[in-house]
Amino acid sequence: MKFAEKTLKLFHSRISTFIAFLLSLFAFIFIKGADWTYGWIADSYPLGNKFIPTLLAVIAVSAAVNYICLFIRAYFGQNGNNAKIGKAIGVIQTVFFIIAIITFIYAFVLIFGLDTGVSTSKFAKGMNAVKDMLIFVSLGGCLGTVLVFCNGKKKAFGALICSVVVCGIVSSMFYFSGFSVSTDSSDFIQCNFLSENLLDGASVEYESLKKGEKADATNILNSDNTYWSAQNPNRSPVDGTKDINNSYVQIKLKSPTTFNTAVIEEIGNEVQYFRLQAFINDEWVTVYRSEKMQSMRICSFDAVTTDKIRLSVDKFRNNDTPAKIKSIKLYNEKSRDAENFEVTAYQRLDDDIPTEVLAKGDEYVKNYAKFYDVYSTIIVFAAVQWDENGDMNFGSKGEDYFAEQIAALKTIIGKRSNPEHQVKLIVTALADGAWGDGHNGVNTYMSSNWEKVANQIVDMARKYDFDGVDIDWEYPVSQSDWSNYDNFIQKLSRDLKEYKPDSIISTALSSGQLGLSKETYKCIDQIQFMAYDGNDQDGYQSSLEQAEEGLRAFKANGADISKINIGIAAYGRPVNGSPYWATWRALKAADYYNNKYYTVEDSDQIYEGTFCSPALAGDKTAYALLSGAGGVMVFRVACDKTPDDHNSVSNGVKNALDRYVNNW
Repeated sequence: MKFAEKTLKLFHSRISTFIAFLLSLFAFIFIKGADWTYGWIADSYPLGNKFIPTLLAVIAVSAAVNYICLFIRAYFGQNGNNAKIGKAIGVIQTVFFIIAIITFIYAFVLIFGLDTGVSTSKFAKGMNAVKDMLIFVSLGGCLGTVLVFCNGKKKAFGALICSVVVCGIVSSMFYFSGFSVSTDSSDFIQCNFLSENLLDGASVEYESLKKGEKADATNILNSDNTYWSAQNPNRSPVDGTKDINNSYVQIKLKSPTTFNTAVIEEIGNEVQYFRLQAFINDEWVTVYRSEKMQSMRICSFDAVTTDKIRLSVDKFRNNDTPAKIKSIKLYNEKSRDAENFEVTAYQRLDDDIPTEVLAKGDEYVKNYAKFYDVYSTIIVFAAVQWDENGDMNFGSKGEDYFAEQIAALKTIIGKRSNPEHQVKLIVTALADGAWGDGHNGVNTYMSSNWEKVANQIVDMARKYDFDGVDIDWEYPVSQSDWSNYDNFIQKLSRDLKEYKPDSIISTALSSGQLGLSKETYKCIDQIQFMAYDGNDQDGYQSSLEQAEEGLRAFKANGADISKINIGIAAYGRPVNGSPYWATWRALKAADYYNNKYYTVEDSDQIYEGTFCSPALAGDKTAYALLSGAGGVMVFRVACDKTPDDHNSVSNGVKNALDRYVNNW
């Protein structure tokens, strides 16, 4: 009985109230930081898109109520000189302490992805998302601490007034200094530009303003943490006229300059659509457009020459929230040698079937073979299967069919227009059961049969003279699975390279599933980074930001980024993350620049889907090359439009290679 009384007394103390207040603050910034999960959250709860705002409102109320309770206890003393007030505060505190704990646990699991297991990469990603907001928790903690040690009316009021003044001063400092709770560009893996920034010495000629707005566009030419506040373009400028494109900054270069690359940094994520224009032959010409800047955006385009440019923000994610454009830089990147740069593509043997491609005639085959003018490594998959005992088979059509298709594929590759361009052929020798049996099968049969499986793979690779093997283990879920994965890869590497030293060991990995050891990473020659299917808060499933974040996660996990091929999806996914796929090839309205479509019909479903456009594929290729990554990977050949189509994903990759690489 006495223990219960002491526990209840402690629970109703100022210390517990202060803890509840801090938990609410942490919960708030964790939810704000985990905005990459909002796509699936909106699809998982009854409130849909209103769930997160509602949850944030509940957390804010919890923080406010707990702070008020803390003040009241300080005002009246520990339990107050009024018994009724003390009891009422105790009840309120109990309710909101419980709310604080529940919301904190939910937010903690969300920000660090604990629902899918624990990993250092997810922890690093979570901390990176909230690190700049921790200052607000620190400030709140300091203000709350004062009330913990205050007793009496005068001291409590003094502490409250002091808190208001401090909050006002700090908030003003943040506002006027351009402080932002965002990821600084120094966190990104830096790109190696051969060119100097061509905007050095440039000046701002014009920026769109309303009456009373402060001109700040010159900030984007500086290298500090200030920014240009791009406002909602759906507004009236100073002269009262309506101009949908009035949210832009116009920059005058020192002299006519040629450039083919722009790097734009945004603080936060408020830009939905943007364009870069150049003044050519007395008119403004759009040289690049896309969706979303997201912290740092590399824009790759054909070289233009001008002395004036415009950066326009044409649509905002939230109409009432200004976008904070930190900087823009221009480069004229020259071609460079990149002998080790990889352009890898997956190709299914049961889609775009090689024998059927050959049957369409020489003209079709020669056009189709242009894929292999771009790709340097082809990974054949969906051909080799495994049963529960770890025994390999070739599916219902058998090994003879497999051999026939491999021979036909080699014939098609041989029809490429640049035969001096080497194309390696490897096979996905380990995948998920029989492609459709779920993700548990591989974990089961590999637990005791990984040596047996490795031996069969080596025998198969030697028989068909493959240049290597690819391992697509989706996904290890336990430490035991990852240990088996380590042992399996290391054995596979030893045995394959014993008979063929230049054999390629490839693995398909996502940045959220990283459990391999550093020793195993040394055995891997190529990492096919699945930088897609990662719906952000707007449902974009194959963004440049995802690639940037993934490289950092791999590097933090001990991988060599020069072995990483950044994934490019040649298919689209619904913005809500539901399990439907539409091929880029099937889209009649597909456009070189657009990633987002709203009326996709696929498998009797109509949904809003996002894609990786050719322009974005080119940007990913440029980023991979300039950041020191190993290359890019396209999934998959049959999803793409044929090479004679300007809007094919492979054409976007090719254009970037033509700009930056010698003699591809």
